[in-house]
Amino acid sequence: MTGRQSPPTERVLAVLSLLGEEPHRRLTLTEVSVRLGLSKPTCLGILAVLTEAGFATRDDVKAYGLGPALLRLGWAAETGLASLDIVRPHIRRLHEQLGLPCVLAGLHDDSLVVLDRVGRIPVGDHRDIVGERFPCTPPLGLTNTAWRDDDAVRSWLARTPLVPIAVSEERTWALVRAARKRGYLVERRTGDDAATPTIVLANLEVSGLPRSVLDVLRRHMPPVEWAEYTTELPEDDEEMVPLAALSAPIRDRLGRQRYTLTLLPDRAQAPAGVCRSWASALTAATEAATTALGG
Repeated sequence: MTGRQSPPTERVLAVLSLLGEEPHRRLTLTEVSVRLGLSKPTCLGILAVLTEAGFATRDDVKAYGLGPALLRLGWAAETGLASLDIVRPHIRRLHEQLGLPCVLAGLHDDSLVVLDRVGRIPVGDHRDIVGERFPCTPPLGLTNTAWRDDDAVRSWLARTPLVPIAVSEERTWALVRAARKRGYLVERRTGDDAATPTIVLANLEVSGLPRSVLDVLRRHMPPVEWAEYTTELPEDDEEMVPLAALSAPIRDRLGRQRYTLTLLPDRAQAPAGVCRSWASALTAATEAATTALGG
């Protein structure tokens, strides 16, 4: 910051901010003037310029509201890399707070894309996974789909699964509804290994092996029962939990799931109380990122 100020610019920003505080209510010139403590001629001049540029609108009763030019700017910011730049500070702060690796993923053309990573991932060959793409096909993509709308979940469930799903669709929906209610999803380790069935399958899909070999390997994987997923943690804070991951959604200004932020514990087990504190920190970070995106 240089410390330099521009009063005329500040007044324009004040008018825009006021109109944005109540986007569904239009304000008269008098209301704008009184609420901002500016003279009517000053407010009229600002509103006239904003209206001409499309950043404000004026109706037949001379009341003002936000204009369509702001929609174009908002859409450009939301769909561009700027949204990632807005989210990244919240990921870094979460990593600094907990000292645990964090992974940010999103959907693009029916693929799961790893968009960012902070900290060293405790599973796998420690390659840089940023930029890797995985098929958003059951069972992959549950955490990236659960907080989208019902039609998106149905579309995901309708895809031919990579491995058989051994439970009813209602069981899957029950898990989705529980995740939406709780705000996060817990993935537990199912054995001594850190790699869960989902991680094994995801790594297979990006292994570079021929499709025929992948098909054979997938046939040897057990059917999916979602047993590793839950939204509940033990009430006893001292009870150990074989936690593999915690995931929560980051939403856009329309409330849609835009990204998924996943926290990866650095140990095979952790007390339930610690897991709860991690979940609270994760959801606080995703809610802050959602707010930053206008959600």
